[in-house]
Amino acid sequence: MIETEKGRAEVTRFTIDVAVRLGLIATIVYVSLLLLQPVAPLMLWAIILSVAVFPLFNLVRRRLHVRDGLAAALFSVLLLVLLLTPVVILAGSAIDSLDAYARMLLRGEHVVPPPPESVRDWPMVGKRVYEFWLNGSNDIRALVTTHVGQLASAGRWIGRIAAGVFLEVLQFAGAIIVAGILLAYSDELLETVRGLAGRVADKRGRHFLEIAGSTIRNVSQGVIGIALLQSALLGIGMLVAGVPFAGPITFVCLVLAIVQVGPNIIMIPVIIWSWMYLPALHAGLFTVYTLPLLLLDNVLRPILMARGLPTPMAVILAGVICGTLAGGLIGLFVGPVVLSVFYDLLVAWIASGARPEEGDASAPSA
Repeated sequence: MIETEKGRAEVTRFTIDVAVRLGLIATIVYVSLLLLQPVAPLMLWAIILSVAVFPLFNLVRRRLHVRDGLAAALFSVLLLVLLLTPVVILAGSAIDSLDAYARMLLRGEHVVPPPPESVRDWPMVGKRVYEFWLNGSNDIRALVTTHVGQLASAGRWIGRIAAGVFLEVLQFAGAIIVAGILLAYSDELLETVRGLAGRVADKRGRHFLEIAGSTIRNVSQGVIGIALLQSALLGIGMLVAGVPFAGPITFVCLVLAIVQVGPNIIMIPVIIWSWMYLPALHAGLFTVYTLPLLLLDNVLRPILMARGLPTPMAVILAGVICGTLAGGLIGLFVGPVVLSVFYDLLVAWIASGARPEEGDASAPSA
């Protein structure tokens, strides 16, 4: 049929129709992604939040017998309170600390405590650090005047970081509101996503969807939840012990715990500071309280992250670390999901290749 003139014309027309349709679909998809690009991080965060809290949302609406919209609104308000309360407390603590040090500087008081004599014995840099520290302790105004350029640069750098954090908080608050809207229509959206997954990969597509949801929930509990608990307890300990700048240090501990670095690199110097400037009893109690908290994530995180998942803990942890390095905080969730699905695909592919050999009568026995 193709050899005839009419057959070739039909093939040509069919090819042109397919090319036009694919071009139109590709154009629509490209323009849609281009339009969604400015809000893509917000939407991705909203999806992650809605998936993470969906089991609790489902439990509340069934037990309390409330409508989906009301339950979603309650969850949105609760999440906003959980987000904004620590931010307001940390910001207030930082402002109060800076204001107190500024007043001390205006009154001519000692803002920087004198260095201990043991600093002299530090290798290579001990003498210079001791002299610089001592000058700052005796006359902080002269030190500020001498290094005004460096301090201005540091201030601008800190200001850029603070502005970035403020924008991230606003974006996260917007994501919480969008997540509440997604939860209000969760049943319809869930059926749509399941149908799409089944359309793409049949039963295995729905299985991948379950893996993705379980991974997001486990990572949110094992990483975000443990980081919040750990940093909150460390912050309470520093406030009780009277550690200066306890609010900013707590925020840094939270960020370090989320990105899988851990708060040890900042809390160990704080413990050393407590033994240098606090009474021995207070420093001992602070150390006994802090050291177990620094090991808290190493104990609880593996238990929560691998609970109920067929994916090994090593794969999830690799996804968390690599995703964070590649995509920041969003990569913290995207990385484990991608590696979990890839691992499941790899296992299924290996199993499908091994089945014919197991059933082959001519295969040599082990």
